[in-house]
Amino acid sequence: MMSLGSYTFYRNPENCTYPQKHKRASVLDTLGGVAYFSWGTVQGGQIIELYWPGLETTQFEELMTLFEADAQIVFDPDVGLTTTYNVEVLSLLGDFLAPYSGAAAIKRNVTMKLVIMSEV
Repeated sequence: MMSLGSYTFYRNPENCTYPQKHKRASVLDTLGGVAYFSWGTVQGGQIIELYWPGLETTQFEELMTLFEADAQIVFDPDVGLTTTYNVEVLSLLGDFLAPYSGAAAIKRNVTMKLVIMSEV
């Protein structure tokens, strides 16, 4: 199971951006052609988006505590990689679905965005 800080997800998200390195580069038009600058591949700065079609309100509130802490935490994606990442939680959004017939209230269409700061 995935974990974020000391929190272990009750269930993994249905969709998750796969953490992978990307190239930092810039291309500029010049009078005589093109200038290309490359700083190699990096992990930092990648946005990881997690999506659940529905979460129990209690689980959503636990994630909200991490969001409101506004601090770097360790993210273990548990997707076959041995790498963990220092991340910041950028956003946590979800629609409220009122309970019916004694069922627990849930949040629908929940998205959480993380930004990778560095590898641990």
